[in-house]
Amino acid sequence: MYKKVLFATDFDEVGIHAAHKAKKIADENGAPLLLVHVVEPIPAYAYPGFAGFAEVEVSIREQAEKELNALAEKLKVDEKHRFIEFGSTKNEVLRVATEQHVDLIVTGSHGKHGLALLLGSTADSILHGAHCDMLIVRPPK
Repeated sequence: MYKKVLFATDFDEVGIHAAHKAKKIADENGAPLLLVHVVEPIPAYAYPGFAGFAEVEVSIREQAEKELNALAEKLKVDEKHRFIEFGSTKNEVLRVATEQHVDLIVTGSHGKHGLALLLGSTADSILHGAHCDMLIVRPPK
């Protein structure tokens, strides 16, 4: 029986399918569903001379909040269970899972080849660092 379910999303179509599966599992276990989206930092070396990183990051965060809130409304996820983090996706998902005492992490898969790409490189990296169960949801056919 799961007490807290964390869904890690990047807002793609595979993720939406996985989100509904995470919600179903949470509901079946009487557990709250938590949502996390991680914004990877923009590498400054990729845009030498560009000084507008702060504005771009604010814009990205606002868009992420909008998308996370829309998903949360569909899934009826309480505001206190919505997380937007900046940093490495693997590290931030695992940190939120640990801090929130999550016992199941759910994410989607959309890779193309090899284990990392079969699962998705992000899902694979989270899987190897997780201290709880993890469900990787395949895309619908």
